[in-house]
Amino acid sequence: MRLIIVVEGPTEEDFVKESLVGHLANYGVFASATVVGKEMAYRRGHQRPGARGGGLFRHWKRDIDRILRHDSSDDLRVTTLWDLYGLPEDFPGLDKHGADPDTRRRCDALERSLANIINDRRFMPYIQRHEFEALVLASLPSLAELLDAEDDLASLAALEAEIEGINPEDINDGKETAPSKRLLTHIPGFRKTLHGPIATGDTGLVSLRQQCPRFDAWLSALEALAT
Repeated sequence: MRLIIVVEGPTEEDFVKESLVGHLANYGVFASATVVGKEMAYRRGHQRPGARGGGLFRHWKRDIDRILRHDSSDDLRVTTLWDLYGLPEDFPGLDKHGADPDTRRRCDALERSLANIINDRRFMPYIQRHEFEALVLASLPSLAELLDAEDDLASLAALEAEIEGINPEDINDGKETAPSKRLLTHIPGFRKTLHGPIATGDTGLVSLRQQCPRFDAWLSALEALAT
């Protein structure tokens, strides 16, 4: 089975390449990553550099439709690795479900809305609760090995204490408390595109799955594609 994982930017793209491609190949699922949104527009020469992620959902949909239209074979599946936090305002179902305080239920509802609008049985939507950085919060010991500045290391220890005992996927999507905001607040030297894929890769999928059950369920569904 061939699998295309649609991501928002280079960090998630590198994570797929470094952590998921080899793992899924062991199950007979041959994965690759492709980028939608502003990052894809930049690569095509239509957007300034560094404008990753974001944009309008209609642009994301256009890219997914293009993938599915270009390859109509039955041995292809397409999934997403998108953040719940900061979805485009025109995202399907966001007007109805965006205010639901239960973010597990919100993710489920938005995935159903996304599946309905793409309307292709080969499409398997996934929205990360609350964002990719939840996986980085599950990888703080590995992140510590990548940092040199004493201030960053001391702040990382404070962050570990702050979130001790909390499931990384439960850390909310507030403007000041989302996983990405906590990382930037506590660790000024943190660079998502540099540190994110390395820290999560060093932590390994076994630990990430134990700490992040929604991510684990998605990965289990991808592993099962070859059966």
